[in-house]
Amino acid sequence: MAGSFGRGHNRERRSLPAHTRATPHHLRVRMREEKVFIPAKGFQLEGLLANQEALSMKGGVILCHPHPQYGGDMHNPVISTAADAAYQEGFATLRFNFRGVGKSGGSYGEGIGEREDVRAAIDYFFSAFGHANSPLILLGYSFGAWAALPVGAQDDRVKGMVAIAPPLELYDFGFLKGSKKKKLLLAGDQDLFCPVTLLKTYFDWLDEPKSLTIIEGADHFLFGHHRALVEPLRAFFKSA
Repeated sequence: MAGSFGRGHNRERRSLPAHTRATPHHLRVRMREEKVFIPAKGFQLEGLLANQEALSMKGGVILCHPHPQYGGDMHNPVISTAADAAYQEGFATLRFNFRGVGKSGGSYGEGIGEREDVRAAIDYFFSAFGHANSPLILLGYSFGAWAALPVGAQDDRVKGMVAIAPPLELYDFGFLKGSKKKKLLLAGDQDLFCPVTLLKTYFDWLDEPKSLTIIEGADHFLFGHHRALVEPLRAFFKSA
């Protein structure tokens, strides 16, 4: 990763194992999603929107999937888990397929085009809801974090950002330096693309407010550890 890292105040959380407590089934709100198509430049992006009642809606979360050339799409189980966690906290959610994935038009944009897709999703969200003062959070998993968070750092409509398993070994994430927006980083301690030592150094380098969760025993794909994401995600959404 390019650049040198400064030191900041470290606030780290260790997650519970994969069998961490979940919301009792009878207290869960059933998530209902509708298919939508998001206008982009010259084509449309396929998405799934889960609305909330207008009076109880706390904000929105836009979720960005992992690398489209390696099977990533909006149905990825990590993205699905994160969307449900946001919905349970009263947030409307919008997950979508990047260009060239599923029924989305266009073709792979090497990260640059995908950032345009993120901007289109933000525009769509606010055109649909019009709640300019409601907190909007951008969440990305792996490649999705690299595509989404540079947009979130610059767009004043975005109030918080979540990076799940950011591949620090592969991409430069220096774009978050100087951001005063709320940030949550989550990754497994067995992640080869986001080594925990590099993640902690990167986290120290970022400005407050920020929080970090290390998921014990999890690799980059978080197989068997999806439920361990729920508690730190819901805590972050609740505080947004």
